[in-house]
Amino acid sequence: MRLTRLFALTGAVLALLVCGMLGRLLWGEWEHYRAAGSGHHTLQLMQRAMIAAEKLSFERGPVNAVLGDHVPANPAYRARLLRARADTDQALAQLRHELAAEPIPAALAGALPLAPLDQALAAARQTVDQLAALPPARRTPERLELTVERMFRLVPLALDAVTGYTRASEQVYPRIGRILAKARLTVELREFAGRLGSALTVPLASGRPLTEGDHERLQFLRGRIEQLRQLIKIPSGDIDTEPRVLAAVARMDQLYFDSGQRLVSEVEQASRAGRPYGMDTGQFAQRYVPCMAPILALRDVLLEEAQAQALRDFQQARRELMLALLVGAAILLALTLLLLILRRRVVIPLLRATRAVVRLGNGDFSPPPSGARRDDEIGDMLRALATLRANSMDRQRLEQERLHLIEELKVRADTDYLTGILNRRAFTAAGNLRLRGASERNEALAVILFDVDHFKSVNDSYGHDAGDQVLIRIADVVRASLRDGEIVARYGGEEFVVMPACCGLEAARALAERLREAIANEPLTLSDGYILRVTASFGVAVAHGPHAVLDDLFHAADLALYRAKHNGRNRVESQV
Repeated sequence: MRLTRLFALTGAVLALLVCGMLGRLLWGEWEHYRAAGSGHHTLQLMQRAMIAAEKLSFERGPVNAVLGDHVPANPAYRARLLRARADTDQALAQLRHELAAEPIPAALAGALPLAPLDQALAAARQTVDQLAALPPARRTPERLELTVERMFRLVPLALDAVTGYTRASEQVYPRIGRILAKARLTVELREFAGRLGSALTVPLASGRPLTEGDHERLQFLRGRIEQLRQLIKIPSGDIDTEPRVLAAVARMDQLYFDSGQRLVSEVEQASRAGRPYGMDTGQFAQRYVPCMAPILALRDVLLEEAQAQALRDFQQARRELMLALLVGAAILLALTLLLLILRRRVVIPLLRATRAVVRLGNGDFSPPPSGARRDDEIGDMLRALATLRANSMDRQRLEQERLHLIEELKVRADTDYLTGILNRRAFTAAGNLRLRGASERNEALAVILFDVDHFKSVNDSYGHDAGDQVLIRIADVVRASLRDGEIVARYGGEEFVVMPACCGLEAARALAERLREAIANEPLTLSDGYILRVTASFGVAVAHGPHAVLDDLFHAADLALYRAKHNGRNRVESQV
Protein backbone atom coordinates (compact mmCIF):
# COMPACT_ATOMS: atom_id res chain seq x y z
CA MET A 1 0.00 0.00 0.00
CA ARG A 2 1.35 3.40 -0.96
CA LEU A 3 2.29 5.77 1.83
CA THR A 4 -0.19 8.43 0.71
CA ARG A 5 -3.03 5.93 0.74
CA LEU A 6 -1.84 4.53 4.04
CA PHE A 7 -1.72 8.03 5.47
CA ALA A 8 -5.29 8.70 4.33
CA LEU A 9 -6.47 5.43 5.83
CA THR A 10 -4.51 6.08 9.02
CA GLY A 11 -5.94 9.58 9.27
CA ALA A 12 -9.47 8.24 8.90
CA VAL A 13 -8.88 5.52 11.49
CA LEU A 14 -7.24 8.04 13.84
CA ALA A 15 -10.14 10.44 13.45
CA LEU A 16 -12.57 7.61 14.13
CA LEU A 17 -10.62 6.52 17.19
CA VAL A 18 -10.37 10.07 18.50
CA CYS A 19 -14.08 10.59 17.99
CA GLY A 20 -14.79 7.30 19.72
CA MET A 21 -12.45 8.17 22.54
CA LEU A 22 -13.99 11.61 22.95
CA GLY A 23 -17.46 10.12 22.83
CA ARG A 24 -16.50 7.55 25.43
CA LEU A 25 -14.89 10.26 27.54
CA LEU A 26 -17.91 12.50 27.32
CA TRP A 27 -20.24 9.62 28.08
CA GLY A 28 -18.10 8.68 31.06
CA GLU A 29 -18.10 12.24 32.33
CA TRP A 30 -21.86 12.41 31.90
CA GLU A 31 -22.33 9.10 33.75
CA HIS A 32 -19.98 10.30 36.47
CA TYR A 33 -21.93 13.52 36.78
CA ARG A 34 -25.26 11.69 36.89
CA ALA A 35 -23.97 9.06 39.35
CA ALA A 36 -22.47 11.74 41.58
CA GLY A 37 -25.82 13.52 41.64
CA SER A 38 -27.62 10.39 42.85
CA GLY A 39 -24.77 9.04 44.99
CA HIS A 40 -26.10 10.60 48.19
CA HIS A 41 -28.62 7.77 48.48
CA THR A 42 -25.85 5.21 48.30
CA LEU A 43 -23.91 6.91 51.09
CA GLN A 44 -27.08 7.06 53.20
CA LEU A 45 -27.63 3.32 52.73
CA MET A 46 -24.07 2.60 53.72
CA GLN A 47 -24.38 4.77 56.83
CA ARG A 48 -27.69 3.13 57.81
CA ALA A 49 -26.15 -0.33 57.35
CA MET A 50 -23.22 0.67 59.55
CA ILE A 51 -25.58 1.90 62.26
CA ALA A 52 -27.60 -1.34 62.04
CA ALA A 53 -24.42 -3.38 62.43
CA GLU A 54 -23.39 -1.19 65.36
CA LYS A 55 -26.75 -1.61 67.12
CA LEU A 56 -26.69 -5.38 66.64
CA SER A 57 -23.20 -5.46 68.13
CA PHE A 58 -24.19 -3.08 70.95
CA GLU A 59 -27.18 -5.25 71.86
CA ARG A 60 -24.82 -8.02 72.93
CA GLY A 61 -23.66 -5.94 75.92
CA PRO A 62 -27.06 -5.84 77.65
CA VAL A 63 -27.60 -9.47 76.62
CA ASN A 64 -24.40 -10.47 78.40
CA ALA A 65 -25.49 -8.51 81.48
CA VAL A 66 -28.88 -10.25 81.61
CA LEU A 67 -27.38 -13.69 81.05
CA GLY A 68 -24.91 -13.13 83.88
CA ASP A 69 -27.46 -11.64 86.27
CA HIS A 70 -28.06 -13.37 89.61
CA VAL A 71 -31.05 -13.80 91.91
CA PRO A 72 -32.69 -11.48 92.67
CA ALA A 73 -32.63 -10.06 89.12
CA ASN A 74 -31.42 -6.53 88.53
CA PRO A 75 -34.23 -4.59 86.76
CA ALA A 76 -31.74 -2.11 85.31
CA TYR A 77 -30.12 -4.89 83.24
CA ARG A 78 -33.47 -5.84 81.72
CA ALA A 79 -34.32 -2.22 81.02
CA ARG A 80 -31.01 -1.66 79.19
CA LEU A 81 -31.66 -4.75 77.10
CA LEU A 82 -35.10 -3.51 76.07
CA ARG A 83 -33.66 -0.10 75.11
CA ALA A 84 -30.91 -1.78 73.10
CA ARG A 85 -33.45 -3.92 71.27
CA ALA A 86 -35.54 -0.84 70.53
CA ASP A 87 -32.48 0.94 69.12
CA THR A 88 -31.70 -2.07 66.91
CA ASP A 89 -35.27 -2.25 65.63
CA GLN A 90 -35.25 1.50 64.91
CA ALA A 91 -31.93 1.23 62.98
CA LEU A 92 -33.29 -1.62 60.85
CA ALA A 93 -36.53 0.33 60.26
CA GLN A 94 -34.55 3.36 59.07
CA LEU A 95 -32.56 1.15 56.74
CA ARG A 96 -35.79 -0.27 55.29
CA HIS A 97 -37.07 3.27 54.85
CA GLU A 98 -33.94 4.31 52.94
CA LEU A 99 -34.22 1.23 50.74
CA ALA A 100 -37.83 2.09 49.91
CA ALA A 101 -37.21 5.82 49.47
CA GLU A 102 -35.62 5.56 46.00
CA PRO A 103 -35.14 2.82 43.40
CA ILE A 104 -32.29 0.54 44.37
CA PRO A 105 -29.39 0.37 41.87
CA ALA A 106 -28.67 -3.06 40.44
CA ALA A 107 -25.29 -3.13 42.19
CA LEU A 108 -27.03 -2.79 45.58
CA ALA A 109 -29.83 -5.29 45.09
CA GLY A 110 -29.65 -8.00 47.71
CA ALA A 111 -26.83 -6.30 49.63
CA LEU A 112 -28.75 -6.74 52.90
CA PRO A 113 -30.94 -9.85 53.23
CA LEU A 114 -33.47 -8.32 55.63
CA ALA A 115 -35.79 -11.33 55.82
CA PRO A 116 -33.07 -13.79 56.95
CA LEU A 117 -31.75 -11.16 59.36
CA ASP A 118 -35.18 -10.60 60.90
CA GLN A 119 -35.67 -14.34 61.35
CA ALA A 120 -32.24 -14.86 62.86
CA LEU A 121 -32.68 -11.86 65.15
CA ALA A 122 -36.06 -13.07 66.43
CA ALA A 123 -34.70 -16.56 67.06
CA ALA A 124 -31.62 -15.24 68.87
CA ARG A 125 -33.70 -12.96 71.10
CA GLN A 126 -36.05 -15.82 71.95
CA THR A 127 -33.08 -17.95 72.98
CA VAL A 128 -31.77 -15.11 75.18
CA ASP A 129 -35.14 -14.68 76.89
CA GLN A 130 -35.55 -18.39 77.49
CA LEU A 131 -32.08 -18.73 79.02
CA ALA A 132 -32.46 -15.55 81.12
CA ALA A 133 -35.71 -16.94 82.58
CA LEU A 134 -33.87 -19.96 84.00
CA PRO A 135 -32.25 -19.90 87.43
CA PRO A 136 -28.55 -19.03 87.33
CA ALA A 137 -27.60 -22.58 88.26
CA ARG A 138 -29.26 -23.94 85.13
CA ARG A 139 -27.45 -21.48 82.85
CA THR A 140 -24.72 -23.90 81.98
CA PRO A 141 -21.57 -22.72 80.13
CA GLU A 142 -22.66 -24.69 77.11
CA ARG A 143 -26.03 -22.93 76.93
CA LEU A 144 -24.38 -19.56 77.51
CA GLU A 145 -21.86 -20.14 74.72
CA LEU A 146 -24.60 -21.27 72.32
CA THR A 147 -26.71 -18.20 73.06
CA VAL A 148 -23.80 -15.79 72.70
CA GLU A 149 -22.79 -17.49 69.45
CA ARG A 150 -26.30 -16.98 68.01
CA MET A 151 -25.99 -13.28 68.75
CA PHE A 152 -22.57 -13.27 67.06
CA ARG A 153 -24.08 -14.63 63.85
CA LEU A 154 -26.31 -11.60 63.40
CA VAL A 155 -23.58 -9.02 62.86
CA PRO A 156 -21.91 -10.64 59.79
CA LEU A 157 -25.22 -10.24 57.90
CA ALA A 158 -25.14 -6.51 58.53
CA LEU A 159 -21.40 -6.34 57.82
CA ASP A 160 -22.03 -7.91 54.41
CA ALA A 161 -24.40 -5.02 53.71
CA VAL A 162 -21.77 -2.53 54.88
CA THR A 163 -19.22 -4.08 52.52
CA GLY A 164 -21.67 -4.09 49.61
CA TYR A 165 -22.73 -0.48 50.09
CA THR A 166 -19.13 0.62 50.63
CA ARG A 167 -18.04 -0.91 47.33
CA ALA A 168 -21.00 0.64 45.55
CA SER A 169 -20.13 4.03 47.04
CA GLU A 170 -16.51 3.63 45.97
CA GLN A 171 -17.69 3.08 42.40
CA VAL A 172 -19.67 6.32 42.53
CA TYR A 173 -16.99 8.27 44.41
CA PRO A 174 -13.58 6.70 43.67
CA ARG A 175 -11.74 9.49 45.47
CA ILE A 176 -13.37 8.67 48.80
CA GLY A 177 -12.72 4.96 48.49
CA ARG A 178 -9.96 5.05 51.11
CA ILE A 179 -12.15 7.02 53.53
CA LEU A 180 -15.02 4.58 53.12
CA ALA A 181 -12.67 1.64 53.53
CA LYS A 182 -11.42 3.09 56.82
CA ALA A 183 -15.00 3.68 57.94
CA ARG A 184 -15.84 0.06 57.17
CA LEU A 185 -12.78 -1.02 59.14
CA THR A 186 -14.03 0.93 62.16
CA VAL A 187 -17.30 -1.01 61.96
CA GLU A 188 -15.38 -4.27 61.94
CA LEU A 189 -13.19 -3.00 64.78
CA ARG A 190 -16.28 -2.21 66.85
CA GLU A 191 -17.63 -5.71 66.16
CA PHE A 192 -14.44 -7.50 67.18
CA ALA A 193 -14.06 -5.25 70.21
CA GLY A 194 -17.57 -6.34 71.20
CA ARG A 195 -16.66 -9.96 70.61
CA LEU A 196 -13.64 -9.55 72.86
CA GLY A 197 -15.90 -8.41 75.69
CA SER A 198 -18.50 -11.09 74.93
CA ALA A 199 -15.79 -13.76 75.14
CA LEU A 200 -15.77 -13.13 78.91
CA THR A 201 -19.54 -13.57 79.30
CA VAL A 202 -19.48 -17.28 80.18
CA PRO A 203 -16.60 -17.07 82.72
CA LEU A 204 -18.07 -13.96 84.37
CA ALA A 205 -21.60 -15.42 84.44
CA SER A 206 -20.53 -18.81 85.80
CA GLY A 207 -17.68 -17.57 87.99
CA ARG A 208 -15.31 -20.16 86.55
CA PRO A 209 -11.69 -19.45 85.53
CA LEU A 210 -10.82 -18.90 81.90
CA THR A 211 -9.95 -22.09 80.07
CA GLU A 212 -6.98 -22.46 77.77
CA GLY A 213 -9.41 -22.22 74.85
CA ASP A 214 -10.75 -18.93 76.29
CA HIS A 215 -7.21 -17.53 76.46
CA GLU A 216 -6.50 -18.59 72.89
CA ARG A 217 -9.72 -17.00 71.71
CA LEU A 218 -8.87 -13.76 73.50
CA GLN A 219 -5.42 -13.74 71.89
CA PHE A 220 -6.96 -14.32 68.48
CA LEU A 221 -9.44 -11.48 68.95
CA ARG A 222 -6.70 -9.16 70.20
CA GLY A 223 -4.63 -9.95 67.12
CA ARG A 224 -7.54 -9.22 64.80
CA ILE A 225 -8.33 -5.99 66.67
CA GLU A 226 -4.71 -4.85 66.45
CA GLN A 227 -4.65 -5.72 62.76
CA LEU A 228 -7.73 -3.58 62.12
CA ARG A 229 -6.21 -0.79 64.18
CA GLN A 230 -3.05 -0.80 62.07
CA LEU A 231 -5.06 -0.93 58.83
CA ILE A 232 -6.99 2.13 59.97
CA LYS A 233 -3.75 3.96 60.77
CA ILE A 234 -2.01 3.13 57.48
CA PRO A 235 -1.46 6.45 55.62
CA SER A 236 -3.72 6.51 52.58
CA GLY A 237 -4.17 10.18 51.70
CA ASP A 238 -4.94 13.62 53.00
CA ILE A 239 -7.64 12.23 55.29
CA ASP A 240 -4.96 10.92 57.65
CA THR A 241 -3.69 14.45 58.33
CA GLU A 242 -7.11 15.96 59.09
CA PRO A 243 -7.12 17.31 62.68
CA ARG A 244 -10.55 15.82 63.41
CA VAL A 245 -9.45 12.39 62.25
CA LEU A 246 -6.20 12.58 64.20
CA ALA A 247 -8.08 13.61 67.33
CA ALA A 248 -10.60 10.78 66.92
CA VAL A 249 -7.83 8.21 66.43
CA ALA A 250 -5.98 9.51 69.50
CA ARG A 251 -9.14 9.29 71.62
CA MET A 252 -9.77 5.74 70.38
CA ASP A 253 -6.23 4.75 71.37
CA GLN A 254 -6.63 6.35 74.77
CA LEU A 255 -10.05 5.00 75.76
CA TYR A 256 -10.30 1.63 74.09
CA PHE A 257 -6.77 0.41 73.44
CA ASP A 258 -5.69 1.66 76.86
CA SER A 259 -8.62 1.54 79.27
CA GLY A 260 -10.75 -1.07 77.48
CA GLN A 261 -7.92 -3.50 76.83
CA ARG A 262 -6.67 -3.02 80.39
CA LEU A 263 -10.10 -4.06 81.72
CA VAL A 264 -9.97 -7.32 79.74
CA SER A 265 -6.43 -7.92 80.98
CA GLU A 266 -7.58 -7.47 84.59
CA VAL A 267 -10.14 -10.23 84.13
CA GLU A 268 -7.48 -12.49 82.62
CA GLN A 269 -5.04 -11.80 85.44
CA ALA A 270 -7.69 -12.49 88.07
CA SER A 271 -8.46 -15.79 86.36
CA ARG A 272 -4.81 -16.83 86.21
CA ALA A 273 -4.28 -15.86 89.86
CA GLY A 274 -7.42 -17.71 90.99
CA ARG A 275 -8.97 -14.54 92.45
CA PRO A 276 -12.68 -13.62 92.23
CA TYR A 277 -13.48 -11.39 89.28
CA GLY A 278 -15.13 -8.77 91.50
CA MET A 279 -17.77 -8.01 88.87
CA ASP A 280 -20.58 -9.70 87.00
CA THR A 281 -21.37 -9.45 83.28
CA GLY A 282 -23.52 -6.35 83.76
CA GLN A 283 -20.85 -4.48 85.70
CA PHE A 284 -18.24 -5.49 83.15
CA ALA A 285 -20.45 -4.23 80.30
CA GLN A 286 -21.04 -0.91 82.09
CA ARG A 287 -17.28 -0.35 82.22
CA TYR A 288 -16.28 -1.89 78.89
CA VAL A 289 -18.97 -0.66 76.47
CA PRO A 290 -18.25 3.10 76.94
CA CYS A 291 -14.62 2.42 76.02
CA MET A 292 -15.79 1.42 72.53
CA ALA A 293 -17.62 4.70 71.90
CA PRO A 294 -14.55 6.46 70.39
CA ILE A 295 -14.47 3.79 67.68
CA LEU A 296 -17.94 4.86 66.57
CA ALA A 297 -16.93 8.50 66.89
CA LEU A 298 -14.05 7.84 64.49
CA ARG A 299 -16.49 6.18 62.11
CA ASP A 300 -18.80 9.21 62.20
CA VAL A 301 -15.89 11.60 61.54
CA LEU A 302 -14.81 9.52 58.53
CA LEU A 303 -18.35 9.43 57.17
CA GLU A 304 -18.67 13.20 57.52
CA GLU A 305 -15.41 13.65 55.63
CA ALA A 306 -16.71 11.26 52.97
CA GLN A 307 -19.92 13.27 52.61
CA ALA A 308 -17.94 16.49 52.22
CA GLN A 309 -15.64 14.91 49.66
CA ALA A 310 -18.66 13.51 47.79
CA LEU A 311 -20.10 17.00 47.47
CA ARG A 312 -16.78 18.29 46.15
CA ASP A 313 -16.67 15.38 43.70
CA PHE A 314 -20.12 16.26 42.40
CA GLN A 315 -19.08 19.84 41.76
CA GLN A 316 -15.84 18.65 40.20
CA ALA A 317 -17.76 16.23 37.95
CA ARG A 318 -19.86 19.09 36.64
CA ARG A 319 -16.79 21.19 35.86
CA GLU A 320 -15.06 18.24 34.20
CA LEU A 321 -18.09 17.59 32.00
CA MET A 322 -18.04 21.15 30.66
CA LEU A 323 -14.29 21.06 30.22
CA ALA A 324 -14.51 17.74 28.36
CA LEU A 325 -16.97 19.24 25.87
CA LEU A 326 -14.67 22.19 25.14
CA VAL A 327 -11.55 20.03 24.92
CA GLY A 328 -13.27 17.54 22.60
CA ALA A 329 -14.18 20.26 20.09
CA ALA A 330 -10.66 21.70 20.24
CA ILE A 331 -9.10 18.27 19.69
CA LEU A 332 -11.19 17.56 16.59
CA LEU A 333 -10.27 20.92 15.06
CA ALA A 334 -6.57 20.51 15.87
CA LEU A 335 -6.55 16.95 14.49
CA THR A 336 -7.95 18.07 11.15
CA LEU A 337 -5.39 20.85 10.74
CA LEU A 338 -2.56 18.60 11.84
CA LEU A 339 -3.38 15.89 9.31
CA LEU A 340 -3.40 18.43 6.47
CA ILE A 341 -0.04 19.88 7.51
CA LEU A 342 1.54 16.47 8.00
CA ARG A 343 0.54 15.27 4.56
CA ARG A 344 2.03 18.24 2.76
CA ARG A 345 5.11 18.92 4.86
CA VAL A 346 6.04 15.48 6.12
CA VAL A 347 4.40 12.49 4.45
CA ILE A 348 5.20 13.27 0.83
CA PRO A 349 8.86 14.29 1.49
CA LEU A 350 9.23 11.29 3.79
CA LEU A 351 7.96 9.00 1.06
CA ARG A 352 10.64 10.25 -1.29
CA ALA A 353 13.33 9.95 1.36
CA THR A 354 12.18 6.40 2.17
CA ARG A 355 12.61 5.32 -1.39
CA ALA A 356 16.11 6.78 -1.38
CA VAL A 357 16.96 4.89 1.84
CA VAL A 358 15.67 1.63 0.32
CA ARG A 359 17.88 2.16 -2.70
CA LEU A 360 20.81 2.90 -0.42
CA GLY A 361 20.14 -0.27 1.57
CA ASN A 362 20.15 -2.28 -1.67
CA GLY A 363 23.55 -0.90 -2.59
CA ASP A 364 22.26 1.73 -5.00
CA PHE A 365 24.25 4.86 -4.21
CA SER A 366 22.36 7.15 -6.56
CA PRO A 367 21.91 10.76 -5.35
CA PRO A 368 19.11 11.40 -2.78
CA PRO A 369 16.00 13.47 -3.68
CA SER A 370 16.15 17.24 -3.79
CA GLY A 371 14.99 19.41 -0.91
CA ALA A 372 18.12 19.41 1.18
CA ARG A 373 17.96 23.20 1.33
CA ARG A 374 14.79 23.15 3.44
CA ASP A 375 15.32 24.84 6.79
CA ASP A 376 13.46 22.25 8.89
CA GLU A 377 13.73 18.68 10.11
CA ILE A 378 12.93 17.21 6.69
CA GLY A 379 15.80 19.23 5.24
CA ASP A 380 18.04 17.95 8.02
CA MET A 381 16.97 14.40 7.16
CA LEU A 382 17.72 14.84 3.46
CA ARG A 383 21.13 16.34 4.23
CA ALA A 384 21.81 13.49 6.63
CA LEU A 385 20.76 11.06 3.90
CA ALA A 386 23.38 12.52 1.57
CA THR A 387 25.99 12.19 4.31
CA LEU A 388 24.84 8.63 4.98
CA ARG A 389 25.26 7.80 1.31
CA ALA A 390 28.86 9.04 1.33
CA ASN A 391 29.61 7.30 4.61
CA SER A 392 28.04 4.05 3.40
CA MET A 393 30.25 4.03 0.36
CA ASP A 394 33.34 4.56 2.53
CA ARG A 395 32.16 2.02 5.11
CA GLN A 396 31.55 -0.62 2.46
CA ARG A 397 35.07 -0.24 1.19
CA LEU A 398 36.55 -0.28 4.71
CA GLU A 399 34.46 -3.32 5.66
CA GLN A 400 35.80 -5.31 2.74
CA GLU A 401 39.34 -4.38 3.68
CA ARG A 402 38.69 -5.25 7.35
CA LEU A 403 37.26 -8.67 6.54
CA HIS A 404 40.23 -9.44 4.31
CA LEU A 405 42.64 -8.34 7.05
CA ILE A 406 40.84 -10.38 9.73
CA GLU A 407 40.95 -13.48 7.59
CA GLU A 408 44.61 -12.96 6.92
CA LEU A 409 45.41 -12.40 10.61
CA LYS A 410 43.43 -15.49 11.58
CA VAL A 411 45.42 -17.62 9.19
CA ARG A 412 48.71 -16.14 10.39
CA ALA A 413 47.80 -16.65 14.04
CA ASP A 414 47.33 -20.41 13.56
CA THR A 415 49.88 -21.10 10.81
CA ASP A 416 53.63 -21.43 10.82
CA TYR A 417 54.95 -18.63 8.65
CA LEU A 418 57.60 -20.84 6.95
CA THR A 419 55.98 -24.23 6.34
CA GLY A 420 52.33 -23.28 6.10
CA ILE A 421 51.25 -25.95 8.63
CA LEU A 422 49.88 -25.33 12.13
CA ASN A 423 52.11 -23.60 14.64
CA ARG A 424 52.68 -24.76 18.20
CA ARG A 425 49.91 -22.60 19.73
CA ALA A 426 47.25 -23.81 17.30
CA PHE A 427 48.38 -27.41 17.71
CA THR A 428 48.17 -27.15 21.51
CA ALA A 429 44.60 -25.85 21.32
CA ALA A 430 43.56 -28.58 18.87
CA GLY A 431 45.39 -31.23 20.89
CA ASN A 432 43.68 -30.30 24.17
CA LEU A 433 40.31 -30.44 22.45
CA ARG A 434 41.04 -33.86 20.97
CA LEU A 435 42.42 -35.12 24.28
CA ARG A 436 39.20 -34.15 26.09
CA GLY A 437 37.17 -35.99 23.47
CA ALA A 438 39.33 -39.09 23.78
CA SER A 439 39.00 -39.01 27.58
CA GLU A 440 35.21 -38.76 27.37
CA ARG A 441 35.11 -41.73 24.95
CA ASN A 442 37.73 -43.67 26.94
CA GLU A 443 40.02 -43.90 23.88
CA ALA A 444 43.79 -43.75 23.53
CA LEU A 445 45.47 -40.69 22.00
CA ALA A 446 49.00 -40.68 20.52
CA VAL A 447 51.55 -37.95 19.86
CA ILE A 448 54.48 -38.33 17.42
CA LEU A 449 57.34 -35.90 17.96
CA PHE A 450 60.23 -35.82 15.46
CA ASP A 451 63.03 -33.55 14.37
CA VAL A 452 65.51 -33.46 11.49
CA ASP A 453 68.80 -35.23 12.13
CA HIS A 454 71.97 -33.10 11.94
CA PHE A 455 69.92 -30.06 10.96
CA LYS A 456 72.60 -27.72 12.31
CA SER A 457 75.08 -29.24 9.84
CA VAL A 458 72.70 -28.45 6.99
CA ASN A 459 72.56 -24.79 8.07
CA ASP A 460 76.34 -24.66 8.59
CA SER A 461 77.16 -26.37 5.30
CA TYR A 462 74.51 -25.02 2.94
CA GLY A 463 73.18 -21.92 4.66
CA HIS A 464 69.96 -21.03 6.40
CA ASP A 465 68.07 -20.73 3.13
CA ALA A 466 68.80 -24.39 2.48
CA GLY A 467 67.66 -25.23 6.01
CA ASP A 468 64.38 -23.41 5.37
CA GLN A 469 63.90 -25.37 2.14
CA VAL A 470 64.49 -28.61 4.04
CA LEU A 471 61.85 -27.71 6.63
CA ILE A 472 59.34 -26.71 3.94
CA ARG A 473 59.89 -29.92 2.00
CA ILE A 474 59.61 -32.12 5.11
CA ALA A 475 56.35 -30.41 6.02
CA ASP A 476 55.04 -31.11 2.49
CA VAL A 477 56.11 -34.75 2.66
CA VAL A 478 54.51 -35.35 6.05
CA ARG A 479 51.32 -33.53 5.12
CA ALA A 480 51.01 -35.63 1.96
CA SER A 481 51.53 -38.84 3.97
CA LEU A 482 48.82 -38.12 6.55
CA ARG A 483 45.17 -38.99 6.27
CA ASP A 484 42.10 -36.91 7.17
CA GLY A 485 41.86 -36.33 10.91
CA GLU A 486 45.63 -36.47 11.50
CA ILE A 487 47.23 -33.19 12.59
CA VAL A 488 50.76 -31.97 11.85
CA ALA A 489 52.41 -28.83 13.22
CA ARG A 490 55.83 -27.27 13.52
CA TYR A 491 56.67 -27.59 17.19
CA GLY A 492 59.72 -25.34 17.10
CA GLY A 493 62.96 -25.06 15.11
CA GLU A 494 63.45 -28.36 13.27
CA GLU A 495 60.95 -30.21 15.50
CA PHE A 496 57.56 -31.32 14.22
CA VAL A 497 54.64 -32.95 15.97
CA VAL A 498 51.93 -35.22 14.60
CA MET A 499 48.71 -36.24 16.35
CA PRO A 500 46.93 -39.06 14.55
CA ALA A 501 43.31 -39.90 15.02
CA CYS A 502 42.56 -41.86 18.21
CA CYS A 503 44.74 -44.97 18.07
CA GLY A 504 46.95 -47.16 20.20
CA LEU A 505 50.72 -47.34 20.53
CA GLU A 506 51.30 -49.87 17.73
CA ALA A 507 49.28 -47.92 15.17
CA ALA A 508 51.12 -44.72 16.15
CA ARG A 509 54.50 -46.46 15.77
CA ALA A 510 53.46 -47.74 12.34
CA LEU A 511 52.53 -44.22 11.26
CA ALA A 512 55.79 -42.83 12.61
CA GLU A 513 57.75 -45.52 10.73
CA ARG A 514 55.92 -44.65 7.50
CA LEU A 515 56.74 -40.94 7.96
CA ARG A 516 60.36 -41.73 8.75
CA GLU A 517 60.72 -43.75 5.51
CA ALA A 518 58.98 -41.05 3.46
CA ILE A 519 61.42 -38.39 4.74
CA ALA A 520 64.46 -40.60 4.28
CA ASN A 521 63.47 -41.56 0.71
CA GLU A 522 62.61 -38.05 -0.40
CA PRO A 523 65.43 -36.26 -2.29
CA LEU A 524 65.55 -32.53 -1.52
CA THR A 525 66.74 -30.36 -4.40
CA LEU A 526 68.23 -27.08 -3.22
CA SER A 527 67.98 -23.82 -5.13
CA ASP A 528 71.52 -24.26 -6.47
CA GLY A 529 70.60 -27.69 -7.89
CA TYR A 530 72.33 -29.72 -5.18
CA ILE A 531 70.39 -32.81 -4.12
CA LEU A 532 70.28 -33.36 -0.38
CA ARG A 533 68.90 -36.26 1.62
CA VAL A 534 68.00 -35.94 5.29
CA THR A 535 66.60 -38.23 7.96
CA ALA A 536 64.52 -37.67 11.08
CA SER A 537 64.25 -39.28 14.52
CA PHE A 538 60.83 -40.05 16.01
CA GLY A 539 59.45 -40.33 19.52
CA VAL A 540 55.99 -41.82 20.10
CA ALA A 541 53.86 -41.56 23.26
CA VAL A 542 50.28 -42.61 24.02
CA ALA A 543 47.91 -41.35 26.73
CA HIS A 544 44.84 -43.16 27.98
CA GLY A 545 42.37 -42.40 30.73
CA PRO A 546 40.43 -39.44 32.11
CA HIS A 547 43.46 -37.89 33.82
CA ALA A 548 45.64 -37.60 30.71
CA VAL A 549 47.38 -34.22 30.27
CA LEU A 550 48.75 -32.96 26.95
CA ASP A 551 51.95 -31.62 28.51
CA ASP A 552 52.70 -35.04 30.02
CA LEU A 553 52.08 -36.63 26.64
CA PHE A 554 54.51 -34.21 24.96
CA HIS A 555 57.08 -34.89 27.67
CA ALA A 556 56.86 -38.66 27.17
CA ALA A 557 57.19 -38.25 23.39
CA ASP A 558 60.19 -35.96 23.92
CA LEU A 559 61.91 -38.59 26.08
CA ALA A 560 61.28 -41.21 23.39
CA LEU A 561 62.73 -38.82 20.77
CA TYR A 562 65.83 -38.36 22.94
CA ARG A 563 66.31 -42.16 23.02
CA ALA A 564 65.95 -42.33 19.23
CA LYS A 565 68.76 -39.80 18.81
CA HIS A 566 70.85 -41.51 21.46
CA ASN A 567 70.41 -44.89 19.77
CA GLY A 568 71.64 -43.76 16.37
CA ARG A 569 69.02 -41.43 14.86
CA ASN A 570 66.77 -42.14 11.85
CA ARG A 571 64.68 -44.45 13.97
CA VAL A 572 61.41 -44.62 15.93
CA GLU A 573 61.28 -44.99 19.72
CA SER A 574 58.22 -45.10 21.92
CA GLN A 575 57.56 -44.40 25.58
CA VAL A 576 58.68 -47.03 28.03
